[in-house]
Amino acid sequence: MLNYGLEECRFTKPVYPGMTIGVRLTVKEKVDTEKKTEDDIAKGIVKWLVDVYDETGETVAVATILTMVKKLIQN
Repeated sequence: MLNYGLEECRFTKPVYPGMTIGVRLTVKEKVDTEKKTEDDIAKGIVKWLVDVYDETGETVAVATILTMVKKLIQN
């Protein structure tokens, strides 16, 4: 649904113009949120580990990105 924020962002190595980088996302945690009203939709927060790496495979930055997502209702 939406970007909810960025936490724990750290650059571990310089990245220079012309370098090739890649990004790996891994789910760290899923957090339930409560409905504020009866009409509110069921949603939660997904915390993603973000690993940015260079052409040698070495990590150059790490962060946690938060996204708010709509829950699937299972019957």
